[in-house]
Amino acid sequence: MRFLLVAAAALLAAFVTGPVQAQEWPAKPIRLVVPFPPGGTPDILARLLGQRAARALGQQVVVDNRPGAGGNVAMEIVARSAPDGYTVVMGTIGTCALNPSLYANLPFSVQRDFAPVMLVGSIANLLAVHPSVPATSVKELVALAKARPRTLTYASSGFGSSLHVAGELFRGAATVDLVHVPYKGSQPALMDLVAGQVNLIFDNMPSVLPMVQAGKVRPLAVTGAKRSRLFPGLPTMAEAGYPEASIAPWYGVLAPARVPGPVLAKLNAAFNEALRDPAVQKRLAEIDLEPAGGSGAQFAALIAAETDKWGRVIREKGIRAE
Repeated sequence: MRFLLVAAAALLAAFVTGPVQAQEWPAKPIRLVVPFPPGGTPDILARLLGQRAARALGQQVVVDNRPGAGGNVAMEIVARSAPDGYTVVMGTIGTCALNPSLYANLPFSVQRDFAPVMLVGSIANLLAVHPSVPATSVKELVALAKARPRTLTYASSGFGSSLHVAGELFRGAATVDLVHVPYKGSQPALMDLVAGQVNLIFDNMPSVLPMVQAGKVRPLAVTGAKRSRLFPGLPTMAEAGYPEASIAPWYGVLAPARVPGPVLAKLNAAFNEALRDPAVQKRLAEIDLEPAGGSGAQFAALIAAETDKWGRVIREKGIRAE
């Protein structure tokens, strides 16, 4: 009888504490993994939104930079982590939509192994050159590249990044022979551009903006569909004559697949709340990022559509990760 009473009490406790524990999530800090080094756009967004989302969640959001393999290192870490909502990743157009077509035999599937939480927003890349490059327009840059085949170098944050794909799209559209120099993040790539070790870059606006403002690099065009609010005098790549070189990088938060629905809902609510914060909105406007927000389902639909779109482009252009 005593054994039966103890067993019944344990069973009752399980029924009582199970829902309570679920309601108490999160009970510890959340790790927000960034696939690139500090200083780049994914890192900027992770720290900006993570700090504000922490207030909504009642727990600290710890940014963990895990660069490598075009962002695949971080994505695999999160894909293999426990599906409890305590590990999420700041995904990019590169890690979510470009890499599946650029890299053979990825150890994870974005659409199978991840649960999209929320689309943060989109931005344009800026085509910038070192001041020593004798070109003040895209037209002059193309003429220079044609006159000096395989002498101009373009830096990227690694194979599969939007910086890499933007450079390859431009190379193909303008029929110029540029040399790709990959780095492990946009910051080291940008530093070498400033130092004159490479000639040009297609970098995200938040990363390259301070260098443009300081006069250390010269901007020539933006890769988005419309002109930048920060540089209204700069043409888009389409206006410069190369619409095929247009690309608008985007960013969003993802969790491992099989995270419980109520936990995903809390994550989504917290990051949406962070995105609506006036201080966050002001900072995003300063770096020319167009905020999005919304549901995880909406973000999942975007990932599927962009993976299909860029997969076709990558195959047609013969772009590959080496």
